[in-house]
Amino acid sequence: MSGPLAYEWVRISTVRSTWALILVGALVPAALVLFVTWLVNSADDFQGGPPDGGATTGFSGFLPLVAAVLCTIGAASFGQEYRHGLIRITLATYPRRSTVFAAKVIMVVLIVILAAILAIACIVVANALGPAIAGKGVTWDTSALGPPGLRGIIYVVIFVLMAFALTALTRNQPLGIIVPVVMAVLIEPIIQTVALVQEWTWIDWVLPFTGATAGVGGDGLEAWGHLGVFFLWFLVLAIPAWVLFLRRDA
Repeated sequence: MSGPLAYEWVRISTVRSTWALILVGALVPAALVLFVTWLVNSADDFQGGPPDGGATTGFSGFLPLVAAVLCTIGAASFGQEYRHGLIRITLATYPRRSTVFAAKVIMVVLIVILAAILAIACIVVANALGPAIAGKGVTWDTSALGPPGLRGIIYVVIFVLMAFALTALTRNQPLGIIVPVVMAVLIEPIIQTVALVQEWTWIDWVLPFTGATAGVGGDGLEAWGHLGVFFLWFLVLAIPAWVLFLRRDA
């Protein structure tokens, strides 16, 4: 396993887009948080503005944006090799396909964990600086240091792994990136709106991205249950992708 892991590290670390995506995934959401918190806290209190130290945005609401940026890293793990025909070199060097698949998963998870920690840290700092710039004082979102922060990291990792699994399944990197993003920001919100009208209270337990987002900001076993459903959806994609990777031609 050490050989394929080293191989994957060289591949992922020598692509400049990896580091660019990590920076974009951290700085763009943080910039938005800084702007929103500054704008809201700059509003006059008598015109609906928040009291001193109030109206912080938290970090969970911006995690879908972080994940949408970072999912390219997961999709590129297979997508770049299929696109340029490098998968043949990989499999010639390491013929055990299960080991190659596992090494890709592990390396993507490790990179995305670090990227998610950086992004959440930047969001928390921006969330504190916004009110401070507006003259309302620094307010730290300490929830990022507890279970919500851990669930946030898990959410981003599974989101990226969904893109990874879709790309491995379809051999199509753009599709692996677009489908999770469109599902998270367009399809599921529409379904959720219909569910609200129809009073389908169970819908959060069916929709992977909606339920996982609710799980990050939730509490107790229910919150972890939502992330568990999210992980099951990943397995629904990853297991067929792994089986096809073992059986079909490179």
